Parts: sequence; structure tokens; C-alpha cells
Amino acid sequence: MTTLSSGEHDRLDTALRDIASAAGLDPAGAVLLRYTMNAVYKLPAANLVLRIAPAANRSTVYRVTKIAHRLAELDLPTVRLAPGLQEPIETPDWAATAWTYLQQIPGKRHRQAELARPLLAFHSLNDLGFPLPQWDPISRAQSRLETAAAARDGELEYLQTWASGQVGLDLSDLVDWLRRRSRSVRAAAASTDWLLPTSVIHGDAHAGNLLTDTRGQSVLCDLDSVSIGPPEWDLVPAAHGVERFGDPREQYDELSAGYGFDLLSSPTWPTLRSVRELQIVTSVIDGLPGRPDVAHELAHRLRSLIAGDTATWHRYR
Repeated sequence: MTTLSSGEHDRLDTALRDIASAAGLDPAGAVLLRYTMNAVYKLPAANLVLRIAPAANRSTVYRVTKIAHRLAELDLPTVRLAPGLQEPIETPDWAATAWTYLQQIPGKRHRQAELARPLLAFHSLNDLGFPLPQWDPISRAQSRLETAAAARDGELEYLQTWASGQVGLDLSDLVDWLRRRSRSVRAAAASTDWLLPTSVIHGDAHAGNLLTDTRGQSVLCDLDSVSIGPPEWDLVPAAHGVERFGDPREQYDELSAGYGFDLLSSPTWPTLRSVRELQIVTSVIDGLPGRPDVAHELAHRLRSLIAGDTATWHRYR
């Protein structure tokens, strides 16, 4: 689990207690499972998982709740919202969803090939019967970048010190570089002809978002990025994991064989790789204070991307 400053730990603890109180849940013994953009807690007393987001992301939480209900109606291989609660759960500062807890085998790591079945189910759908966002990770990356660029007071001072000390650029120069990069990547994506027919996509499909359900089947969690877009995008994390994170090639090969498409051999891959790298160097740039491990790894990724090297990146914990 990523290291948190005492201030960030206290902030998340307050969020947990407030959301639990609003839902009538007991937060005793809560365990922070993951914290990248959302804080994900296991609540043992209620046997469920809470995903807590800042109130600024309230519209996303509402959309995810609607999507989750619809995917359950269609019996798609996804996690299920916890029964018996009014969702989303809201306070003035936070919005959350509660999910049925699925006990996992300790130490088990899902293989990339297990993504094939749920992805094929997603990609068989043209829509969900109501409007979904269009795939547009570049706008989301640009929004986070501009949020960071507009930082004030202590947060601005932190980002300036981090950029100059760890990335090796003044914050303004780093922001300008990323703006130019995003414009270039957007132009490349706009001129790309996708090879697979547009469909419903998960949007963040990687082995870390797989769980085993009570039937022993692999299901996808984290529905924040469900949208309409190119199915190739759902194969990008596995392909990028091979080229940038040092993941075993054989696992990617198993996935591409099971899915029936080899993204690494596709002419669309260079563009999709650029989109992915822009996405993951901006995904937390607007929320770095209090997270030294994340800030250190993001600086490494940015130095690598700016230099155009092939250095191995490391996943946030």
C-alpha cells in the first residue's frame, strides 16, 4: 500500500467515517485496499467494499451506479453493488459506492488471459440502453493537468518543489511540455482508423481490476471508465504492461489468443501507447501532496517519457 502523510491519512479517515455514518455502516476494522484516484476500503463488519471519491467526481459516481445496475441486469461478468443500500452514498465532501465483498485467495494474482471472457462480453454490446460517454481519455488527462496547473498556496509550492527537485523541470515548463504532448497525441488519435468495431468498453481493463466471484469466474471491477469506444483500448494495459512495466510476454500472448486480436502487431498500437502513457503520467498529477511514493514514481515516469527512453516503470501500490 502506498505511503500516506499523516494529513492525507487523516483526510481519508474522515471521509470513511462520514460516508459510513451516512450509510449506517460500521467502519470498525476498515482496511484501505487501494488509493489511486478513489480510496477503496474493505469494511469487515458489513462484508462490503466502499469506493470513495471527492464530491467533485459526484457525476461519475452517479453514472457508475447506473452502469453497475444495468450490467447486473445483463448478467455481465462484473462486480455487483451491495444490496440493501441507497446508492450512491453522499456527504457534502464525498460520494461513494458500496460493493459486495468477494473473498479472494490470498496471494493469488490474476492472469491477463482471464480478461478475455469479460472483455468479449463487454464488446458484444453496442450500448446499455442509455447514453454513455464517448471514449476520450485525452480530455480527462488535460483536465487533470489544468487542475494541477491551477494549484495555489501550499499545493502549488509542493508541486513546484517536486517538479524541480524530482522531474528536473520548472513546473511551468513541465505543464507546457505535457500540453504540447496532449495536443500531439490527440491529433494522432483523431486520424487513426480503428480495426475493431466500436462498442461498449470497460475503459480500464487490466489484471489488477479482476476479481474471482462466488462461482469461481473472473469478473471486472472499477467501472468508472465504461464508455463507447474502440475495443482495442481495453487491450492496451496488457500490451503496455509488456513494453513498459516488464510484464511477461507470454501472459499477453495468452490474452491476445483468447480474445482473438494481437494489439502489439496492430498499426494502431503506437498511437494507443502514446494515449496510454499520457493518461498514466497525468492520472494523479492533481493529487500528489501527502503521497510521497506516488510522487516519486510519477517523477520517474515523466523523466522517462520526456527523455524518450525505454526505462521500466513501476505500478503504484
